[in-house]
Parts: sequence; C-alpha cells; structure tokens
Amino acid sequence: MKYIESRTRVRYKETDQMGIAHHSNYIVWFEIGRTDLCRATGIPYAEIERRGYILVVTEIGCRYRTPFRYDDEVLIRTSVGEMGSRLMKFTYELFDAEGREKRANGFSAHVWLDLQSRKPVRADAEVVRAFEAFLAETQRRPGA
Repeated sequence: MKYIESRTRVRYKETDQMGIAHHSNYIVWFEIGRTDLCRATGIPYAEIERRGYILVVTEIGCRYRTPFRYDDEVLIRTSVGEMGSRLMKFTYELFDAEGREKRANGFSAHVWLDLQSRKPVRADAEVVRAFEAFLAETQRRPGA
C-alpha cells in the first residue's frame, strides 16, 4: 500500500489532567494526514476547491489502542482505502515517533460535491488518477 507520512506533536492544550491526549485530537490528526496526502497527489485541497469541488465527510471512525501523552510525537500514515466515482475513503494509522507501535487506526468516508450546488458529482478524471496512486492494491477498481 502506498501512503504518506505526516508528523505532529501532542500539545499541552490537547491533553486532560492525566496528560493523555483527548480522543477528539485523533480526528484532527487524521485531517493533517488527509491534507498532506492531497498535497502529495499534486492537487492540494485548495486546488480541488478551485476546480469547483468539495470533499465532505460522511462518516468517521477511530480505534484507540494505546494513548498518546503530552509531548509525544505522532506519526500519521494516510492512504486511500476505497474510491468510487462519487466517494472516497481515507485510512489512517497513528504510530509512535519510531513507527513501531500502532496506537490508533481509523478512516474517514467522503463524498464529492459541487462547490456551488452542494450536490453529489463525479470528480474529474485528473483528480481521480492523482488519488488512485495512493489506493491500496486490494481496493483498485476493475479496469483502473
């Protein structure tokens, strides 16, 4: 599977009294990975919007394994788990700084919408090809 890696660090404001990162931060870390993956395709999210599309979250999930604590470095691995003509699912794995211990994993499902009408649309072929480079082999569409 092709993926991109991003890194962030747990800030004090993201922790509870025990110094453990609050669960809501994991979703923010997913967004960091997703944004970086868009950049890695050569079509950053701002360019997607300039083309008249938005990618709206329809579902999100996270499995928490081992907590992150204040000042831990978070290694985020992001890939495309599924693609259809109007939908995309990103997958995420969160590791310790060395990439040895998986601490959480999850996904976010999205639908392509027209920026103006907010109605579901098919993404243009160039955008689809760019994201397919990060699609897991087992999830490739027939003929892709």
